[in-house]
Amino acid sequence: MTRIGVALFNCQGGCLLPGGGYDFRPLQQAAADLDTAPALWLINEAKLWRADANAGLHGAAEALSDALAVPYVGVLGVCPRGPIPPAIVYDPTVLVLRSWWNPDDPYSYADKLNVARFAVRDTARDGESRAEFLAWVDHWHPDSGTIRRQEAARLARYGRDTNLPVIGGGDLNANASGPHLPHRDWTIASHQRRSAEARRLPDGTWATDTDAVDHLIGSWDGDNRVGGCGYHAIAELAWRAGSATALTPTVNNNVDSGGAIIKDWLVANPAMFPHIEPGSYRVHIPAGDPADWPSDHRLVTAVFDLAETFAALAGDPA
Repeated sequence: MTRIGVALFNCQGGCLLPGGGYDFRPLQQAAADLDTAPALWLINEAKLWRADANAGLHGAAEALSDALAVPYVGVLGVCPRGPIPPAIVYDPTVLVLRSWWNPDDPYSYADKLNVARFAVRDTARDGESRAEFLAWVDHWHPDSGTIRRQEAARLARYGRDTNLPVIGGGDLNANASGPHLPHRDWTIASHQRRSAEARRLPDGTWATDTDAVDHLIGSWDGDNRVGGCGYHAIAELAWRAGSATALTPTVNNNVDSGGAIIKDWLVANPAMFPHIEPGSYRVHIPAGDPADWPSDHRLVTAVFDLAETFAALAGDPA
């Protein structure tokens, strides 16, 4: 199997129950909308999943395994704001995890945390020749554009400075520039959201703070993006390919005052760009009563195809 499905999901509150323990039915509810099981899950808000010998992490992997009949396993990342790190859950029959830095490792570097190096089993019979790619997951600061810009800088090197294909995803808590994207009406948004996601202009009006996401994918100029660290937003690749729903907001309509936007971004570096299937990108809008939706964020999925072996890149440093 060289086609790799990837799912990005902010699992609200980590499915943690108020009195302790977990209820992973919302995670399974989100997965129920999938026709094909992703080989790779990028998950945000893994709240307290490290407690009690990683019980939350293993419980989430088991719940997804039960829902999709895939023997998932997972690893936990790190979040400097508290015990609410991102996580990666993957299918070990498809992917081989080759590196994942632990946050307490004295030899780790900040820009290597939350970045996994995978090999794809079916691309070769022996380990030395298998195709490799990197996958990062991150959850940017919800209240500070300055901190989000610093978080973007930490991931910049994986845009242009590696020959390995890279896919990244996360709740970036910010929009990108461009009139084609859904934007908030700052005149009706709450002060809290304005101060967190916008900046005041000299004339007193408010404009969306897009610096952090634009640092990754470039700022909008006319009909194209310019500058940036080399990443491509997969939502925009799908939009340019003709998808009428590609720019659907990734948070539910009742979440933020002033209108829903794209907060959950999947991005690909130049080496991964040719292998993205733009038509596969989808924002999954929950059905039924909004009170019963599995999260305040929507599931986002896409597919990339590694039919062309990257064996020549196996020695590229990550």
